[in-house]
Amino acid sequence: MKILVIQQKMIGDVLVSSIICNNLRMAYPDAQIDYLVYESTTPVLEGNPAINNIVLFKKKHRQSNWALLQLAWQIRQQKYDLLIDAYGKLESYVFVLLGGAKRRISYAKAGRHFLFTDNVPFAEFPKTNMGLAIERRLSLLKPLALNIELDPLPKLYVTEAENAKARALFEKNGVKSNLKTVMVSLLGSEKSKTYPLAYMAELVDAIADRHEVNILFNYFPSQMADARKVFEACKKSTQQKIYFDLLGDDLRGFIAIMNNCDLIVGNDGGAINMAKSLGKSSFIIFSPWIEKKIWSTFEDGIHHLSVHLQEFKPELFEDRSEKELKALTPELYPKFLPELFLSKMLDFLAYNLGLVKAEPLKIVPVRLPLSALIITYNEENHIAAVMEDLGFTDEIIVVDSYSTDQTPQIVAGFGKAKFIQNKFVDYTSQRNFAIDAARNPWILFLDADERLTDELKDEIIETIQKKDAKSAYLFYRTFIFENRKLRFSGWQTDKIFRLFQKDKARYTTERLVHEKLTVKGAIGKLKHRLIHFSYTDYESYKSKMVSYGKFKAKEEFLKGVRPNFYHFYLHPAYKFMYQFVIRLGFLDGKKGVIICYLNALSVTVRYRELKKMRAESR
Repeated sequence: MKILVIQQKMIGDVLVSSIICNNLRMAYPDAQIDYLVYESTTPVLEGNPAINNIVLFKKKHRQSNWALLQLAWQIRQQKYDLLIDAYGKLESYVFVLLGGAKRRISYAKAGRHFLFTDNVPFAEFPKTNMGLAIERRLSLLKPLALNIELDPLPKLYVTEAENAKARALFEKNGVKSNLKTVMVSLLGSEKSKTYPLAYMAELVDAIADRHEVNILFNYFPSQMADARKVFEACKKSTQQKIYFDLLGDDLRGFIAIMNNCDLIVGNDGGAINMAKSLGKSSFIIFSPWIEKKIWSTFEDGIHHLSVHLQEFKPELFEDRSEKELKALTPELYPKFLPELFLSKMLDFLAYNLGLVKAEPLKIVPVRLPLSALIITYNEENHIAAVMEDLGFTDEIIVVDSYSTDQTPQIVAGFGKAKFIQNKFVDYTSQRNFAIDAARNPWILFLDADERLTDELKDEIIETIQKKDAKSAYLFYRTFIFENRKLRFSGWQTDKIFRLFQKDKARYTTERLVHEKLTVKGAIGKLKHRLIHFSYTDYESYKSKMVSYGKFKAKEEFLKGVRPNFYHFYLHPAYKFMYQFVIRLGFLDGKKGVIICYLNALSVTVRYRELKKMRAESR
C-alpha cells in the first residue's frame, strides 16, 4: 500500500499531523507512507521511522501555478492508494484532484465533498484533554477502522550526537548541571501571539525568585531586540540565572537543547508543541484571539497547564469573532495581568521541578456537565449495550422498578453507574424521579433499547457546550424491528425529547405513558438519528402495545371519557389505515402490516380497558 499524508502548514501543525503517519505505520507496517509538508518544517520529522519519504512543498510551488501542477503530476506518478488531506485548502485540493488516489480522506466542507471518498465531520468541541488539534487529526483515521489502539502523542527523535552537542553547549555557557533548567518561550511567531514583554519579565522574575534554576530564553535571532528588552526588564538577581545567548544553530539544535531542559513556560507556538513531543511539561499563555480548546493539548492540570484571558474576563469575549478578537488583541493583552495566573504558574513549577521522573501522561475524558438517565424493568437483554454507549457522560443513573432478571447485576458491573430502585407507578413519575436524582445541569434520557451512534455522541457533546444552547433537543429515531430498519409505517418523522437542561424541562403529570416533556425556552433538533431497537419480535411488541393501551385507558378514565362505537371500531381502523396507507406502511412489507396492526390493537385494548374500568367504578 502507498499512502500520502498532506499537511502544508507551520511547525506545530506538521508535528501534530505526524501522528497520522505514526498510527498508519502501526496499522500498515509494510506500507510506503509519504508526508507532504512545507520545506521549512522538515527538521521536526527527521528520524521519524513512520515516514518513508518527505514530499517538499517549496516556495516555488506557491508562487507558480506551473510548478504546482508539476508537483501534482509527480504525486500522480506515485499511484497512491490512499491520500489523507489534513490541510484542506485550495493548494492541497490540487493534489487530491489530480493525484489519482483510489481513496481520499479529509474534513467535510461544503462544496468539497466530491473531492473525497470519505468526508469526516470537523469537530467543534474536544471530547478529551487531548485537545481539538489532536482529536481532529485522529478523526481522519476513523474511516479506515484501524485494528490498533491509536497513539495520540506526537514524537520527536533526537540523536545521541545532537544530545551531546547540546550538553557541550550547556557546559560552554556555564549552565549549572546540578540545577533544573526552565525554557521560556519568550516570544510568539507574531506580535499578536506575544504576551506583553513587561509582563513576561515579571513572570521570569517570579520564577527566579521562587526557584533556584537555570533559565533559557527561546527566540529567533531576528527577535533579539525584543528578547533583550525582556532581559533588561528583569531584576539583576534574575539576570544572573538567565543564559541569554544559549541558542542552537538551527531548528534541530533547538530541539536538542529543549530535550535537555526540564520544562517550558511561555507563549503558545511551535516551541511548546516540540517540548510536549519530547515529553516535557508545559505551561502555556494563550493569545486572546487563539482558541484554547484547539491547542491546549494533553492538558491534565499537572504536567500540562494553560491560561487564557477569557477564563478570567469572559465578558470581554462575548459575541466577538476570531477576526474581531485578533484586531482587539493590542487592547486585550494589557488586561491579561500576571497576577491573574501567577500563583497557578508557580504551583505548576513547584510540582514539575520537584519530580525525579515525569509520570506518564493520561488521556482523560473531558468532564461534561451531563447526566445520563435510564429507567428499567427486566432489561437484561439491552442494559449492557446502552450502558456502554453512555460511557462518555459524566454520570449514569439507572432507576429500576425492582427487576426480577439480571438487570441489577449487570448494572453493578459498571462502576460509574448509580443504581436506584423505585416502585413503578407510571412512566411520568418514574422519569421525574430520575431527573431529581441527577446532579448535573444537562440530562440525556435514554430507554434501554436505544443506542447512540458515534456521530450522535459527538453532536451531543458539541451541543451542550454551545453558548447559545437551547433548553431541550428533539432526536429523530431510526426504528429497528426484528433486525430490519423500518422506513415508513408512520416512523419517518418520529422525534422525541432526549436531551434537555434539568432546570428547564419536566415531564407533565397529564400523561402516564408516552410522557410529554414541558419545556421552558427554545427547542432544537439534533441532525443525527437515535437507533431504536424497540421491537425484537411480535410477542414482545404486542406485550408492549397492550401495556401502553392499559395506561392510556387510565388517562382517558381520569378525563371522564365515555367509550362508544367510534372508539371501539372506527378509531382502531383509522389508526391502521393511517399508518399503513397514508404513512406508507405497505412499503415496509410484511413487517409494516404487523406494526400497523399492533398499533391499532393498542387502541382497541385502550377502550376495552376503559369500558371495564368504568363498569368497576359504578
